[in-house]
Amino acid sequence: MIVKEKFDLLKGVDNIIKLPSSKIKEVEVEKGPRKIFVVLEMMKSRMSHYTKDALFKLISFERARSKISVVTLPTYSLPVTYNVPTKSQVINLSPFGIDDIISTKPGPQNLYALMVYSIVFSDIVEGNFKVSDKYSSPIAGYFTSILLRLFGKEYGLLGSFSSEIGKLKFLTNSYILASFFGLTGAAAFKRASAASAYDHRQIADKLPKYDFKNINDFILSLSELGVMPNLNRHQFAAKVLRQFQFNFMPALEDGARFVASIATSDIKGSNVISTYLHKYNERDYNRILEISKSLFKRR
Repeated sequence: MIVKEKFDLLKGVDNIIKLPSSKIKEVEVEKGPRKIFVVLEMMKSRMSHYTKDALFKLISFERARSKISVVTLPTYSLPVTYNVPTKSQVINLSPFGIDDIISTKPGPQNLYALMVYSIVFSDIVEGNFKVSDKYSSPIAGYFTSILLRLFGKEYGLLGSFSSEIGKLKFLTNSYILASFFGLTGAAAFKRASAASAYDHRQIADKLPKYDFKNINDFILSLSELGVMPNLNRHQFAAKVLRQFQFNFMPALEDGARFVASIATSDIKGSNVISTYLHKYNERDYNRILEISKSLFKRR
């Protein structure tokens, strides 16, 4: 999977950070990983999740916890990232409005969700776990379901303009192949066409205009090719933000974030990522969830 440098919808927020060890130490919460372990240990007997064994194995050993940095970074808007120089998972407390971990803040379910997200994200970023491009189809299918739910009624895709759904599926597959897996050009368009059952030859002369690695161009293609006329990035981002909240926004641009978000949404009682994501397309959701299940089985 491609790891994005920055997010366009979040106005240039870094996906991963590059702080030297000295700078990370300045913002670290004292004994932060140990505090995560203490809080989660109290709920261990009540947890029944496929990530449980691997997660508690990680946080139970001080040596393993040394790769986790709990920080307060008010200038960074996301609760989880990865720091390249120290090769560490980063849990950022600032988005929760706190500067330390206690039993009730940010809460055990949220801490558990942050750890699941962080493990999945860091394993993909580090290349410890490879996500096959065979998953482009269910990811694009799920992505399409979200777009139909958010914009289908407004643009008539569920009614008089339902004929445009095939084109929507094709453009979404093209975006996922390029943006998440780096597959572009004629071969990618052919693959997207097969996955969507849409004959892209009728718009083939227009496709080279768009860089499908970039979500702004994807949104532009939806607008200019008649799927969602006059849609712009601001309308797109505003509607996604209202429906899914801020922490899900990066998942629309980065494959590792997408897989981590789906994994985290399966944790009840957490509000890090909305826990109702499965409702948009349960079949493809469960296929995407297989990625993180495989990842944790290998740990």
